[in-house]
Amino acid sequence: MDRVLRAATRTFLERGFTATSMSDLVAATGMNRAGLYSAFGSKHQLYITALNRYREDTEPEMRALARRALDGDPDDAVDAPRVIGDILEVVARHSKEGGFVVRAAVELADDPATMRRVQEAWTELERDLTSILAKAADRGEASIADPRRLARTVLVFIQGAYVVGHADEEERRLADAVAGLTDLL
Repeated sequence: MDRVLRAATRTFLERGFTATSMSDLVAATGMNRAGLYSAFGSKHQLYITALNRYREDTEPEMRALARRALDGDPDDAVDAPRVIGDILEVVARHSKEGGFVVRAAVELADDPATMRRVQEAWTELERDLTSILAKAADRGEASIADPRRLARTVLVFIQGAYVVGHADEEERRLADAVAGLTDLL
């Protein structure tokens, strides 16, 4: 089932929800239509399952960077700009995939099940970024008046980075923006 879900995820990433037909999913996964309906219930439920899988595959690397910064030795510096820069590098590496969460938010903004997962992804990332920035500010490593607001700014930058990285033929643009935001921090 893992192979089927990965194939469906790639198809949704490439085409989007609306433009992906059940015939596309049958061709991509190698399962027949009845098998897909039996396993997932509907195209929408397969999409939700694929979105969850995408998050499971792409978010752990960013979470691990955040956890290392937050759970490390209390005497070690946080170095928030470096940690956030590392997170942004992960985003840049994955941006060609199109950022499933961003695509889901744009295409299915009126679907509560999809938006619940999108909001969860954004909330978790914003929480980690806020914690990193607050810890750096508390330790006097950075002058940050409002860590939550800055975390939101970084979150919005990340969502835009997925769009630019996916659509832009000039790879330097995203790399320069990542370096620029890291410098600003």
